[in-house]
Amino acid sequence: MNLADFVSTHREHVIRRWTEKVTGTLHPTSMPRLELVDHLPTFLEEIADALRARESPERSPTAAEHGVQRLGLGFSLDSVVREYGALRDSIIEECAAESIVIGLHDREVLFDCVITGIAEAVSEYAHQRDAELQRQTSEHFAFVAHELRNPLGNAISALTLLREGNMIADERLGEILGRGLTRMHDLIERSLRLAQIGSGITLHREKVTLRALLEDAETDAAASARAKRVGLAIHLETDCELDVDVRLVHSALANLVRNAVKFTHDGGDVEIRARSEGGRIAIEVEDRCGGLPPGAVEQAFAPFVSMGPDRTGFGLGLAIAKQAADAHGGTIRVQNLPGKGCIFVLELPTVAVPVASAEGPSR
Repeated sequence: MNLADFVSTHREHVIRRWTEKVTGTLHPTSMPRLELVDHLPTFLEEIADALRARESPERSPTAAEHGVQRLGLGFSLDSVVREYGALRDSIIEECAAESIVIGLHDREVLFDCVITGIAEAVSEYAHQRDAELQRQTSEHFAFVAHELRNPLGNAISALTLLREGNMIADERLGEILGRGLTRMHDLIERSLRLAQIGSGITLHREKVTLRALLEDAETDAAASARAKRVGLAIHLETDCELDVDVRLVHSALANLVRNAVKFTHDGGDVEIRARSEGGRIAIEVEDRCGGLPPGAVEQAFAPFVSMGPDRTGFGLGLAIAKQAADAHGGTIRVQNLPGKGCIFVLELPTVAVPVASAEGPSR
């Protein structure tokens, strides 16, 4: 009897041997057998099919489903991996007990099936676990932000009333207080946006021109740029119409441009470039920050990681930009230019319709 037929006809024997191996070691003895065995019979049939075809499988949908089920039951990732090792050993031991000789090629296919199963189960397990952790973090994030927003709104309203009634003796102190409250308000609003995007909100797409998005982002950063004598320039050869969630994309671009201005040396320049090709929009924001420090590229888009040398700020801007890109199925990356600056590239997979009337000199 060949190994493929043996695995099919002795499936229950293999499962019984496997159950004895894992019960009380990888899994609690109180777990019902039905839940413990789960996708095992179907996975054994996948192994038998691969042995008959004499080809190692590239995917295993059964193992992926198994990984999700194990996550739901509270299994550790280590236990999931060791389950597949126990299954391999059970097949080999059952063959030895029945005097079945496993050929070299069959052994390779068997091992490849187990490795593929491990990879699929672990990948889906980790994906689902990370998604759940992100959802929980976003919910907590949103709760805290909401709780802070109401008292902060009251404080801003009170300051406005004090100013209107000329009840602030030192206007300079009033301006400092106003700026502080405004900054806190902006931070909370950004936090709420980040939490909502991280929770997988529905995109509200609408038509907008690429030039309008770039100009809005430039306008948002204009005051800060003037204060630092930083030049802002848009380079756009051909305008086009996009179908995107304008609020999210504007937030991403505004954060990129504001960050570029913030870290560009006084008197430097920030360039905003955009192009459309192959159904994708690529927007580049290049600054003159002098380059990123070692290790900063890998952490650039993580929440609460500040890129400034003085570690000021809350490090949410780039995280928000990444979440907005992810929500559209796009990407965002950074190219470090040591000694000069860096280029942040936002790409969105969207079909662009050229706007003929928008052709003209770049600025």
